[in-house]
Amino acid sequence: MSDVVSGSAERAEVAAAQGRTRRRASAKPGASPAPVTQPAQDAPLPVEAMTSRQLVRRAQLIEAVIDLVREVGPGVVQMRDVAERSGIALGTVYRYFSSKEHLLAVALCDWQERLARRVLMPRAGEEAEIGEDLTERVLSYVRKEVRGFARNPKIAELMVQVHVSSDPYARDALARMGAISDQVMDKLLEGVAPERVEPIKYALGSVLITSLTYWVTGRGTLADMTRQVESVTLLVLERAAD
Repeated sequence: MSDVVSGSAERAEVAAAQGRTRRRASAKPGASPAPVTQPAQDAPLPVEAMTSRQLVRRAQLIEAVIDLVREVGPGVVQMRDVAERSGIALGTVYRYFSSKEHLLAVALCDWQERLARRVLMPRAGEEAEIGEDLTERVLSYVRKEVRGFARNPKIAELMVQVHVSSDPYARDALARMGAISDQVMDKLLEGVAPERVEPIKYALGSVLITSLTYWVTGRGTLADMTRQVESVTLLVLERAAD
């Protein structure tokens, strides 16, 4: 609790100092009122600097926000809701995540990574996704993605929301998610000429996010999304081995 208290005290001191500065500026003859600005949000604690206990709390926050998103959707989830659901102080939430957008992006990345792990590192007794036929192994993966979103429509909303975020820490989480996706696709596309791999990945990623956007905004059905993703995947892969 001491870190939360000290952080609150520091923010209060900064805010008070800014208030004194504005009052002094407005008291000067002919001076224009200083614009009211919000104090800059402290940078979140880097994951690599966290202790094992902090990593456990961070994981609890991610699980809490994923549960809330599944229940009510990403648009209405607030940081206070996540703190209450996880039993972790709100001040501590802000130590790990700079904003709601940051937390949502990290949660989405974590959710997506679970699917990737099943492809890259199948557990004992599970079949690996990597088969002999290029088309079948890629189709198998994209169908799993579509089914995952079909079972979790609110996560699909989250995917669309996070992809248009301008939050810098959310963008960092998206970059990490992209790197994980690249690992999976590189594995699935083994044997394809290197100069064709990037365009294929771009095409498949683009059709997925576009189809998700149409679905979650009511401009297309789940069947439409499934058909579009599968047809574009087949079309792209037809030329992959030419």
